[in-house]
Amino acid sequence: MNRPLATAAMALLLAGCASAGSFSAFEPATPADYTGPTVNVADQAVAAGPQRLHVFEMTQVDGRRLASSSVATTRAGQGGAMTVTAVALSNELAVRPARVQLQAATQYASPLVALSNPTCRTVGEVVFTPREGVRYAVRGRIEAQACEVWIEDLATGQPVTDKVTGPGTQR
Repeated sequence: MNRPLATAAMALLLAGCASAGSFSAFEPATPADYTGPTVNVADQAVAAGPQRLHVFEMTQVDGRRLASSSVATTRAGQGGAMTVTAVALSNELAVRPARVQLQAATQYASPLVALSNPTCRTVGEVVFTPREGVRYAVRGRIEAQACEVWIEDLATGQPVTDKVTGPGTQR
């Protein structure tokens, strides 16, 4: 798929998600029957200008679809000017091994702005074993050479999962 077509498809997908009504299809990161300790994992949304964000987020845990920072950001900007307002969510995860889906994505104030600018969307699954008492964040980078996303320990700044890597914005 060529870049303009892929960008348009991504913009329509995000717009469709934003108009879906409610977050009722989303589930909590921790199963309802879990009673043990949890840890916080925070998504990240980094402003790259008034009309562009880089979003690094956790979108699934063990197959459960999570509320999305990308969708929350789109909703926050509905009806607004041609700027984008970052919304970064966080999740409480059970302290046990999990399969986590991570995403790095470029998000624009509108689909029209996205059509003529560089984009990235990289999605992949990693194994994550959180430790009790540790705080985590989803981090990444979006550059011309590569788009990457991972989870890191906030205290040490060190990655604690493999990196999900995809093509950069220069294709």
